[in-house]
Amino acid sequence: MTGIVGSSILLDTTTGMVKPTGASARPSTAIASQAPRPPLTDIVDLSDAARLKMGREKPTALSAERDQEIRRVGAAIPAMTDWANATSDYMGKAADAFRATFGLSDSISITTGGAGTAMMDAIAASKGIAKPKMPSILVEAGESEVGATAEDRKAGTGYIGLSITDQQDSRFGQKLDIAFNRGTGIASDAMALVQLDDRQGAGALARSAGAGSLAKLLSSDSGDDASLFAVTDGGSEPNAKVAAAIRSVGMDDAATSALAIIKAVGRYLPGSTGDGTGSR
Repeated sequence: MTGIVGSSILLDTTTGMVKPTGASARPSTAIASQAPRPPLTDIVDLSDAARLKMGREKPTALSAERDQEIRRVGAAIPAMTDWANATSDYMGKAADAFRATFGLSDSISITTGGAGTAMMDAIAASKGIAKPKMPSILVEAGESEVGATAEDRKAGTGYIGLSITDQQDSRFGQKLDIAFNRGTGIASDAMALVQLDDRQGAGALARSAGAGSLAKLLSSDSGDDASLFAVTDGGSEPNAKVAAAIRSVGMDDAATSALAIIKAVGRYLPGSTGDGTGSR
């Protein structure tokens, strides 16, 4: 054995092993600073057949279902993006058509519900604006159609909200909420706009309308400065037929536009001029 003695460490140059010398050897600084090296690990993805042979079964049916779901979701992502763009484009055009029909400012945002959404769809269709067709993969996934649903088209009541949502507009926060009943049986030329206050007995009508189904569609956070209107058969007494209830916050000047909207309901929603029970 050929040895190299350095301090108290003996190195066997034949085997490359460190041999103790009998003295209490201290490891060098370089050796002491090295952390233990972790064992190397290989990750192997085994086939189903290999897993079965190793006794680690992987249900083939479950794997197939998972793969199918991954493929389905992957295919739906671009379809969903295209659908979102088509929906946004349609709703923008439908709102523009609604504003143009009733002479509303472009700064007015429109929200709808129930028969109100069906009416907006009908107005858009009358202007040649076609609803986009939903991709079959989204139909199968249960995605909602754009615009009015079947329930909206059958609804007896509807909601239309006009509001200023641009914070740069000095009229920001002003709004006009309209709730209408499409089955009151009031002819459009017999409809009248009545302000619901204590004049001419309209206070009693306001209390009566406030307890009816239309009031439930109106916003309840308008504050004390809200003005209330109704579209009736011309009367202001408590038993007058009510085609619509209107709540205004700073938009009293648009109440006549609300009347025009209600007068047009029968033109765009078939069956809206038959006998009805009114709002009560």
